[in-house]
Amino acid sequence: MTTQDLYEILKRYEFNKTEPETLQELVKSALKKGDIVKERMGKLKALVETVQNILKRENLLLEVSVDQNECLFYGDLCAVGIDGSFQCVGGIGGIWYTPISCARVVFPNGFRNPPQVSVTAGIEDIDQHKYPNVEAEASVRMLTVETKALSEWASRTGERKSVVFIDGPIVDPPYYAEKEYVKYRCEVISKCLDKDILIIGCVKRVLGKPFINYVTAKLLKDKDEKSRLNQFTSDIHLISYVFTKEYFSGAEGILVTFPVDISEEDEVHKAYLKNGIRVFSFFMQKDVYSRPIRLDIPRKLDSNIDIKTLMLEAVNATFAWSYPGHDIPLPVVLAHNKCAVRKGCAEVLYDEILTRSTSPDPFDNVVGMKLR
Repeated sequence: MTTQDLYEILKRYEFNKTEPETLQELVKSALKKGDIVKERMGKLKALVETVQNILKRENLLLEVSVDQNECLFYGDLCAVGIDGSFQCVGGIGGIWYTPISCARVVFPNGFRNPPQVSVTAGIEDIDQHKYPNVEAEASVRMLTVETKALSEWASRTGERKSVVFIDGPIVDPPYYAEKEYVKYRCEVISKCLDKDILIIGCVKRVLGKPFINYVTAKLLKDKDEKSRLNQFTSDIHLISYVFTKEYFSGAEGILVTFPVDISEEDEVHKAYLKNGIRVFSFFMQKDVYSRPIRLDIPRKLDSNIDIKTLMLEAVNATFAWSYPGHDIPLPVVLAHNKCAVRKGCAEVLYDEILTRSTSPDPFDNVVGMKLR
């Protein structure tokens, strides 16, 4: 029996344990919601061809042919994957004990040799009174460790060109713009770009609508066309419809959207811009069987590199390092697996902390129990 089978059994068990009066009303609501969703999908399906034509007219929708020579070139490059992970577990007196890890996976000679793996991991104390949003603070600390791993790579790499795949966006998280952190991250990115390191942010869980916002604000003047694009709730919502329509219409290559400048999307992106880093973003789907992913590529303000050239480099590198069955490059997949801190692991570590903190004095133990 697979993990998925066990999960389905658990779902059905919890469904059947729900009280009948509550279940009856929820099922009625689910049926109504299903009809609404079906109707909405029908409207968007009818709309997608018009949107598709708008994107083509603005030269935002491209099909890139697979170049075997390019694939061989990027497959022989030194490729790096960087990812971090954390889990928040509550503690005594509002102190959360948060395991944080970061993995850097390096293929120094392309696919020809096994990867080299380095992992940094530790448990951070986060005071909830000082940081009410514990997860946000944990995320920032994790990202700082990720940025340090990127900085160390930039310091040790030689003259040979390399590509670094980061699991997640270049500007992350969207709610965080602490000046010193942003300055440090931009300095590291700038150092990488000076050493001709191609940095690609690989975004699997795409949130927001910076692509739609850019197109409607910067390119479209017709209010009706703007309204059509804004009927899609997010970028990934729009791109999933458009790319699927393209493949069903006969497209065979890699589908991409032309990179758009998202450097002024919000205050955090603007903070990066003030520190000399401009961020371009585009979507890519390697074939009809894959899911679209968003790729972010940073560029220094004084860079004269053509953005389409950078996009094609990023597309070829991502395609060359993406195995069948995976939507993201292999170095990122391995880094994600190496650094993953699972909830159960964090809870076992927390239990160990509590066990070690027990005292022979009953007073200390009673107080500890009340504070948990």
